[in-house]
Amino acid sequence: MKKLLLVWTLVLLGTSTLLAQRTVRGTITDANGEALFGASVLVKGTFTGTVTDIDGAYEVSMPDGASTLVFSYTGYTTQEVEVGASNVLDVVLQEGVTLEAAVVTALGIQREEKAIGYAVQKVDGDDVVGANTVSALDALSGKAAGVQITSASGAAGAASRIVLRGQTTFNGNNEALIVIDGVRVDNSENHTERSLGGVANSNRAMDINPNDIESITVLKGAAATALYGVEGARGVVLITTKKGNKGQGISVDYSTNYTISEVNKLQDLQTTYAQGVSGIYFDPEVNYGGLNFFKATSFGPRIDTMSYDGATDYPYHPNGRLVGQSDPNAKIPAESYRNDENFFQRGSMWSNNLSLSGGSDVTTYRFSFGHTTQTGIVPKNNYKRTNVGLASTTELFDNRLQASTSINYVRSGGRRIQQGSNTSGLMLGLLRTSASFDNANGLENPEDDPASYTLPDGSQRNYRGGAGYDNPYWVVNNSPFNDEVNRMYGNIRLAWDFSNWAILSTTLGTDFYSDIRKQEFEIGSNNVPAGQVLDDQWFYRQLDAYLNLTGSGSLSEDLSLSYNLGGNLFQYYQKNLYTQGDGLNFPGFRELTNTSAITTVNTIDRQKTASLFGSVDFGFKNMLYLTLTGRNDWISTLIVPNKEFNAGEIDVFYPSASLSFVFSELMESTWLSFAKLRLSVAQVGGGAPASFLTSTTFVAPSQPLLIYSLDDGWTNGILFPFKGNSGFTFLPRKGSEALVPSITTDYEAGLDLRFFNGRLGIDGTYYIRKSKDQILTIPIDNTTGFQRAVLNSGSLSTNGTEVVLNITPVRTPGFSWDIGVNFSTWKTYVDELAEGVPNQYLDGFTGTGIYNIAPDLDENGNVTNRYEYGQILGGAFQRVNASDGTYDPNLPYNPDGALVIDDSGSTDPNAADYNPNYGYPLADPIARVIGNPKPDFLMGINNTIRYKGLSLSFLFDIKQGGEMWNGTAGALTFFGMTALTEDRDPLNAEGFSDYENATHVFEGVLASDNATTNT
Repeated sequence: MKKLLLVWTLVLLGTSTLLAQRTVRGTITDANGEALFGASVLVKGTFTGTVTDIDGAYEVSMPDGASTLVFSYTGYTTQEVEVGASNVLDVVLQEGVTLEAAVVTALGIQREEKAIGYAVQKVDGDDVVGANTVSALDALSGKAAGVQITSASGAAGAASRIVLRGQTTFNGNNEALIVIDGVRVDNSENHTERSLGGVANSNRAMDINPNDIESITVLKGAAATALYGVEGARGVVLITTKKGNKGQGISVDYSTNYTISEVNKLQDLQTTYAQGVSGIYFDPEVNYGGLNFFKATSFGPRIDTMSYDGATDYPYHPNGRLVGQSDPNAKIPAESYRNDENFFQRGSMWSNNLSLSGGSDVTTYRFSFGHTTQTGIVPKNNYKRTNVGLASTTELFDNRLQASTSINYVRSGGRRIQQGSNTSGLMLGLLRTSASFDNANGLENPEDDPASYTLPDGSQRNYRGGAGYDNPYWVVNNSPFNDEVNRMYGNIRLAWDFSNWAILSTTLGTDFYSDIRKQEFEIGSNNVPAGQVLDDQWFYRQLDAYLNLTGSGSLSEDLSLSYNLGGNLFQYYQKNLYTQGDGLNFPGFRELTNTSAITTVNTIDRQKTASLFGSVDFGFKNMLYLTLTGRNDWISTLIVPNKEFNAGEIDVFYPSASLSFVFSELMESTWLSFAKLRLSVAQVGGGAPASFLTSTTFVAPSQPLLIYSLDDGWTNGILFPFKGNSGFTFLPRKGSEALVPSITTDYEAGLDLRFFNGRLGIDGTYYIRKSKDQILTIPIDNTTGFQRAVLNSGSLSTNGTEVVLNITPVRTPGFSWDIGVNFSTWKTYVDELAEGVPNQYLDGFTGTGIYNIAPDLDENGNVTNRYEYGQILGGAFQRVNASDGTYDPNLPYNPDGALVIDDSGSTDPNAADYNPNYGYPLADPIARVIGNPKPDFLMGINNTIRYKGLSLSFLFDIKQGGEMWNGTAGALTFFGMTALTEDRDPLNAEGFSDYENATHVFEGVLASDNATTNT
C-alpha cells in the first residue's frame, strides 16, 4: 500500500512541468448557421478539451507546440483544423457519420470502430448515471443487445448478475468478466447459509460507483474476448473510469439522486376463512392432541361467523379469543387481515457524489467521493456504500513516458433479511399466516415493538403458537444478518513511447477486500430453536499484471499494420474462516461467547494463470481489415498433486480471426453513409477449473452448510469433533487427473448499415456457438467408495440474433430526438450430458426444479429431440395425449390435452374403498418438462430528447416470454391461503366435504374409461 501511494505521489509531481499556453476561442455552427450546443473541442494529441455552450461558443487553452484542434458533434463529421496566427477560429460542421472514434477492446486496446470485425456496444457514463441504480450493472439493462441482467432479489443490496448471449457452461459461472481500466476485478457472490435459507447477498460489482464511470464497452463474442483466453467464453464488460482533463482548472461537480421503490404485486390471498381444518377453528394457544400441524392451514370457519370473546389475558389478540358468534362470550366481530399488505414499507435510494478534477498541459487528476444509502421494502433491511476514488495521469520526457494510476476504496454492507424456504425465513411466516391472525398484534409500529412478535414470557408470538414459521417481525428483529466489506482496487500503468512502431507498457492491477459477516438466530427461532450465531469472514486478494509491446504504422500507401505482444500473470488468494456457535446459554446476547458449542472451519483457495498473447491487425485501403489473435494460458488448477510439473499438460491455446469489410468505400451514394460486413471465428475457454478437482481430497464433516457434511439440510446433523473425537473422510467426489478447461468455439457474422448521414442505422448480428468438454460432476456407483465423479463431458450449442437500431427523427441545433432499439434472441441447447446421465439438477425445490436434460435418442442412438438449457422439470397432471382420446404415459406430454379425472372408489368416508381424491385430476407418474424460463426475446427502447441545455431520457425494458413455476402459490393453496381456495365445498353434518353439493368440478375425462366427459 505504501509503495502504491509513493508511485501515485511521483505521478502527481508531473504537475510542476508547465509550458506556455495560448487561448483559442470561437463558435461552432451547422451548415444553416445554427449554433451547436455541446460540441466537443479537443487539442489533437492531448486530453485537453472543452465543449461549446448554448450559443455554440468555446474557449480552449492550447499547450505550446500544439497546432491542431479536433471538432466533433454527434451526427456530424469530425473536422481537424490547423490553428493559424489568429486566436479566433469559427467552424462549420457538416452532417455525417463519424467512424474514426476509438473503441476500447480486449486488454484496453483502442481501435477504430470501422476496423473491428465483431459486435461491440458502448454505453456512455451519462447513461449509466442517468439510470439511477445502486449497481452499475443494472444500468446496462435494455441498453445493449444480448445483455441479460437479473437481480437476485428485490432486497436492498441484492446482487445483480449479468449474462451475455446465454449460457456457456453447465454448472460453472456464466456471468461476464468485469474489467476496469484494463485489469480484472473480482465479482464473487459469496454465501453464508444452508441451501434453503440465507439472505440476498451482494456481489462485488455492487462496489463500483456508477458516477465514476466514463463508459462501458460490452464484448459479447469470442473473437472480441479471445485475448482473455481461458476466461473469455462468458463475455467481458470493460469499464473505463473518469479522469481529469488537461489544461483545465479545478472543476467541482456535485450530484444527488433520490429514488423510491414499492411492492407492485402481491400474491392473491383469501381473507375469508380462519385457520383450522374441515371448518373447525384451531386456536394457536391450544395443543389439539398432537394436531398442531393443522394450525398451519386456513381451512377453518368463515371469519365473518366468528367473534372475539373480549378476554384481556389472551396474548395472541388484544380483543381476546376467537369464538363462534353463537358463543355466549362473543362480544366483538372478528377481523380479517392481509398481513402481507400491512408489512411492506416504501423503500428508497439516496446517492450523493462529489468530484474535483482538473489538470495542466501534461497532467490530469480526479478525486471523487460518493455515498449511497438504500432502504429496502422490508423493515430494517438496508444497504450502504461509501466510495473514494483518486486517479491521475502524467506525461514526462516530451510525452515519451506516460504514467497513470487509479486507487479506489469502498466500504459497503448493511442489514439483510432471512429469505428462502426455511422456517425462520421472512416469507413463510408472512404469507402462510392465516387471515384470522394479526402478526402486528394491532400495533402501529410492530417492527419496533416486541409485543408484536413476543409473548409475555419472552417466547415467540405467531399464529401456530410459537411453532412452525417465525413471525416476520420476529425475523427482522431476532434473525439479523449484518455484513461489512472493506475493499481497495486499482492499477498503475507505465508506457514508454520509443516510436510509433514500439510502445512498451506495463500495468499492475490489484484487488483486495475483507467481507465480515454475522448471522444471528435468537432462542426460539424455528430454524434453530436453541439459538445460533454464525461468524463468517472472507479475505480476498488478486494480482493482474501485464507487459505489452505495441506498435502501428503504414507498410505502404494502401497497407497498414498494428500489433500487440505481451504476457500476463493473474493470481488470486481467498480465505474463508467460518465459525458457528450453537445453543445460546441465555437469550438477548447473541455472541459466540454465549454459545455452548463452537465449530470452526478454515478454507483456502488459490489459483495462478500465466499467459502469453499476441494480436496483429492488417488494414487495406481503409476498407478491409483483418485481425488475428492468439493466447496461451498455463493454469495452476490443472496441475496434478505429487506429479512432476509438465507444462504440456496444463496449457491451452486460444486463437481468433476477424474480418471487417467497409464496402461503402467502393460506392458513392447520397443515402448510404456507411456499410460494413463483419465475419469472425474464435476459440476461448469456459473458465479455469476450480481448485482441487484434479485430485480426491479429505475433509472434516464439521460444517452443516457444506455438501459433504453429515447433514439432512434442516438440522445441524452430525458434526465433528463428535463426543471428543475428530473425524476426516474422503470427499465423496472423485477427482480427475485428465481434467481440461471447457472450450467454446464461436462463429459470428454481422452487417452494419447507416443511412442519411447517420440519421438511421441498423446493425444485425448472427452467431453460432458451441461449448464442449464441460466440467461435470456426475453420480457414480456407491460401491466405488464415492458418490460423484468429476469429468469432462457434455456440450452446449447456441445460436442467436441481435439487432441494434438507431434513429434520429429530429435534429436541429437546439433540439434533437434520438431513439435506440436493442433486440436480441437466442436459444442454448443441451447437445450432450454424460453417458448414463438423463438430467442435471441446477436449482429448485421439492418435486420441481430447473434441470439440464439430455437429448432424446432413438433406438439407434440418433438425436430425436434437444432441450434448451435450464428447463423446468416437475410434476404434471395426466392429460389426454393419444389419438383415441386416452392418456398414454409412453407418449409425449400434451399440455393442451383434457385432464384425466380420478373417479375410482367411493366418496363415502366410512366405506372401505373411500377415495379422498375422488373428482381430482390424476398426477402424471412421469416427471415432465412443464416450462422454459428463458425469455423469447429481450428488447430495450431508449429515447433521449434534448433541448438547449436540458435533456429527457426514458427507457422501455422489455422481456417477452419465459415461464415461471409459482411454487409459492402451490404451497399457499395447500395451506388454504390463495384466493383459489375461497370457492370451497360445503360441509355435511359430519364436517366432511359434501360431494353431492360440490360447487367445483374439474373439467376433463374420467379415468375409468378415459373417454367420458366429466361435467
